[in-house]
Amino acid sequence: MPRLRTRLRTHPRPRTVVRALAALALAASGLTAVVATPAPAAALGNGLALTPPMGWNSWNTLGTAVTQDQVVQTIDFMAAKGLAAAGYNTVTIDDGWSLNHRDGQTTDLVKNSYGAMQLYDANRNPTSGTDGNGFDLTTGHLIPDPSHFPSRTVNGRTVNGVEYLSWYAHSKGMKFGLYATDTYTTCQGHPGSLGHESADAADFVAWGVDFVKYDDCPYGPQIVGPDGYNYYTQGEGRELTRSVYARVQDFQRALDAASAAQGHPRVALSVSAQPVHTGVPYLLAPDDPARTDPVVVAAGTPARQAPGYAPTGVWCGQVANLCRIGGDRGPDLEGVLYNGQLQTALRYPGNVRPGSWNDMDMMFAGWQSPYGLYGVTDTCTCHKPMSDTESRSELSILSMMASPLITGADLRTPADSQHTSDGVTWSTGITDSALAIYKNADVIAIDQDSSAKPATLVGSPPNSSTAPLVLKRPLANGDTAVLLINQDPTNTQTVSTSLSALGLTGPGYSSKELWTGAAGNVTGTISAPVAPHGVALYRLKPLATTGPAAVVGDGRYHGISAGGTGGQVLEVQGTCSAPDGSTGDINTWWNSHTSEQWRFDPNPDGTVHITDNCSTGTQVHGTLTGPASAGGRAWVLNDYDPNSPYQKWRVVQNTVTGQLSITNVAAGLALNAPQAAPTSPVVLSPPDAATPGQSWTLMS
Repeated sequence: MPRLRTRLRTHPRPRTVVRALAALALAASGLTAVVATPAPAAALGNGLALTPPMGWNSWNTLGTAVTQDQVVQTIDFMAAKGLAAAGYNTVTIDDGWSLNHRDGQTTDLVKNSYGAMQLYDANRNPTSGTDGNGFDLTTGHLIPDPSHFPSRTVNGRTVNGVEYLSWYAHSKGMKFGLYATDTYTTCQGHPGSLGHESADAADFVAWGVDFVKYDDCPYGPQIVGPDGYNYYTQGEGRELTRSVYARVQDFQRALDAASAAQGHPRVALSVSAQPVHTGVPYLLAPDDPARTDPVVVAAGTPARQAPGYAPTGVWCGQVANLCRIGGDRGPDLEGVLYNGQLQTALRYPGNVRPGSWNDMDMMFAGWQSPYGLYGVTDTCTCHKPMSDTESRSELSILSMMASPLITGADLRTPADSQHTSDGVTWSTGITDSALAIYKNADVIAIDQDSSAKPATLVGSPPNSSTAPLVLKRPLANGDTAVLLINQDPTNTQTVSTSLSALGLTGPGYSSKELWTGAAGNVTGTISAPVAPHGVALYRLKPLATTGPAAVVGDGRYHGISAGGTGGQVLEVQGTCSAPDGSTGDINTWWNSHTSEQWRFDPNPDGTVHITDNCSTGTQVHGTLTGPASAGGRAWVLNDYDPNSPYQKWRVVQNTVTGQLSITNVAAGLALNAPQAAPTSPVVLSPPDAATPGQSWTLMS
């Protein structure tokens, strides 16, 4: 039965790995001088992974025991259950797919006492390689393990078992990914691609591979530098003289060259290098490209480190499409909370852009323990499956950070994923409820948003591992995603934020909680009781600030108060005893004064004419009329001319505040009370939403 990759929990080498490379002359002298190098490479822009890739990886559930039949079952399930259609379209085989030797050898790799590939000097004598020297004598091509990936016939041609899976994925409209490393051996001890980049890249392209997960697993002894400093395990040979940056770039360029030579599409590259690698500065080759990359140079290199190593969040997007920014995660939510990879992802937003994404490792949402029936035969909390609540939280956090959505859950039917051990039978297949979580189109849309701007933390960093968090992410269409996170695994917490804390200045926003579908409007505070290890994920959309005014056509008379006047209202100056043609002013509101009451009647052309409620010998429902120029006073005429644009108005209402804006059709000027003193004139002015006197509030 497969186990989680040994590097996930216990690694055969110290986790505080460091590394670097260098010319042997510099190593002997202890110098760290930098010599002239070619012009630095621009950031990778290969037109691939313009949104975060989505799919499945074999490791979490199947480990090195993965087989061709299992991958076929997974492809079929993803296609049939709508996962591929939802965007999870790439199926990747992780470590362990090849034999332990290349086709240029007849026996498996020779390894030294540290588990590293044995290197040799020019006379073919074994050497430790810790001075950056040594040769890898292996030759030839990687060989898919025929016991797990047997050859098949496709369209009358015999292909190896990996190429067959690539063909099968493509036949379902999906993509296919494969694993390799920039070291002499993979993490599980199979042949790595260091020194074999051209051959391996050419094979991958020929096999139809669309995506490569490129790992970094150097084995070897601890290395003590000339200054007596212990750099711990850094690898051997070229692993010590070329940075991870350089080795990844070598393979990426080999992939591009192979694609061009064979006329195949380019291949996306995902770096799975661990950020604990810091390098051995005195061995780093003087012409290593990381030394001159402007992004790496700008970030600086701490003492006893070397350019092109940790943190990958600085440099990885220069040479690859996906960038692991943290260690391997297990099936627990803590790995993506603030004290896990979320804090790291927040630190490197500059590495996120179309074609470059911070990878927070494979998802465990919906994962079921393959080691036994959890709670019955397997009670280790390290294998505890994520609940649906935690699964929603994991998917939400990754989506807010624009992280790739690549799952390690068992995406197969209950029958295909059945296990039996010690008389107990169980399935590791994903449940229907977890499957629905993966397919939430609203959440996927957050992850795939074309703005490529990851979330930022709202407020101060949490002061404990259980303190709540709030994240915000601007979206391409002007919307804002807001995530309320309860980091407490035991207790429900009310998590709150406000529009001002979010930096949102509009008067109001419509909201939709993307897991429940609950909708509403937000004008101040966003708050929700959030379950232990749960989230609430909102998409906020600015409310339309204006719409048709409700007063138009209601047949009623209304008092309207100008903003900034202390509640004074529009009236016919001199009241209803004023002569025809009198001007308008503002005055104290009396709901019994008909000179302060106005009706808004629609015109056939969509405009409005506004009349007072006077009915005297001099004022008979006078029509509000605009002057010809800015600053002129509005006046009231008993005669109404339906063809006069000076007697027509456009009246709109703020949908949040209810305030009216009244604009004259002829002049395009807004009705304005510029002064607050009683009987001050009402004039027409250029429209300005920030001018208080242009906002009119209904008094009746």
